[in-house]
Amino acid sequence: MKNRILIADDEEDIRWILKTSLEKSGFEVECAENGEDAVVKASEEIYSLILLDINMPDMNGFEALTQLRKRKIDSPIIFITAQNTVSNAIDSMQLGAYDYLTKPFDLEEVKLFAERAIKNYNSEKKIKSSESIEEDISLEEIVGSSSDMLNVYKLIGRTASKDITVLITGESGTGKELITRAIHYNSPRRKKRLVSVNISAIPKELMESELFGYEKGAFTGAAALKKGRFEEADEGTLHMDEIGELSTDLQSKLLRAIEEKQIYRLGGEKPVSVNPRIIASTNKNLRKAVMEGCFREDLFYRLNVISINLPPLRERKEDISELLKHFLKKYSSEFGIEKKVLSSEAEQLLTKHNWPGNVRELENTIKRLLILSPNSIISSKETEEAIDSQNSYGEVQTTEKKTEELVQIMVENSDPSLQNIHEQVIGKVEKQLIKTILEKTDGNMKQAAAILGINRNTLSKKINDLKIEKN
Repeated sequence: MKNRILIADDEEDIRWILKTSLEKSGFEVECAENGEDAVVKASEEIYSLILLDINMPDMNGFEALTQLRKRKIDSPIIFITAQNTVSNAIDSMQLGAYDYLTKPFDLEEVKLFAERAIKNYNSEKKIKSSESIEEDISLEEIVGSSSDMLNVYKLIGRTASKDITVLITGESGTGKELITRAIHYNSPRRKKRLVSVNISAIPKELMESELFGYEKGAFTGAAALKKGRFEEADEGTLHMDEIGELSTDLQSKLLRAIEEKQIYRLGGEKPVSVNPRIIASTNKNLRKAVMEGCFREDLFYRLNVISINLPPLRERKEDISELLKHFLKKYSSEFGIEKKVLSSEAEQLLTKHNWPGNVRELENTIKRLLILSPNSIISSKETEEAIDSQNSYGEVQTTEKKTEELVQIMVENSDPSLQNIHEQVIGKVEKQLIKTILEKTDGNMKQAAAILGINRNTLSKKINDLKIEKN
């Protein structure tokens, strides 16, 4: 069944261009001439995505979205605007839009945004459809029998049934979200919602309203009250991923919310009682952040009641064989393809690899091998190519050793105060990453942006900011 998209724009040529392009990409497309027409059509038919122009006569895009939500229509919204302003961006996100596009837009970019929005929406629907069911999530998805992982299982078993705050630490890709799900769905709160928020993925300007919600009229475009993540997770579990990225001014508000079990919506004067269980996770060293003054000490101790540390995959290589069997079986079934096996040489390569991206990198490598390998036995050559692909074509410096070497060079050649060492290191690594991908795509901006997972405007800005020369 084709995904259906509704386009609402008062300009006929824009509607025609978008409709033609999206239909060529396999979507079924319906058009509306204004906001009122869009609300009527969305009330009569189900759409996988709605594209709304912000500036339309009679009922603008913001007003149309408010009406759609009042009617319990939860299709993802992408706003279209000719005015790329900060207020438009913030208002769009605060009203719950998936994203917004500026005119003139790249048709390939529109297609990518549409695909991502629909995929994200379908994933959320699966989660919501299971919320009313009492789930008993076992530890089957958390694979490994090393002593480090056995300790993790014990901690999950001891903490899941206790209504206590948990801090999960570990490098990116080690499985912090899986641990969160295991704790929630094996706890007394499993019949209520597990709500996740990635602190690093949300602009600082929007974080307060994202966590605590806002009242009607709190800002331009706030036509209706919106509950934040704390209220959504009431009596359930609130997972705050990358907690170390939370701004210092919001850390105090978070501490107060946890201790008092009350929040204030943006623009609100009365407290709202909330009771979510807090599970925080981070790939940062929070103790070090406390010593450096970047993270509140009292908040750290409030979150760090029970700590679960996930070891990197390179420190539990005895689990790799078990993980390989798990992912081969899981994704053969999920992709509907014949089961494949690794040659002994291929398995040896995978076992010896250091996996800087941890379990997630290993998982993605197996997915790639299953899809691209034409044979039932996966060869060492195919495996080596897949590993190189996961390492950004094998050229970007991402391992700990090379990062340490880079820092050492900068220590010897930088300002002795080293106040900007973080920005310098990140800038150099990011610059190399973008340069490598541009070289591999022959300077194709669309393709490079797609690989990086950012839009073309963001890529152009990074190229200018980092002074990358285009060939």
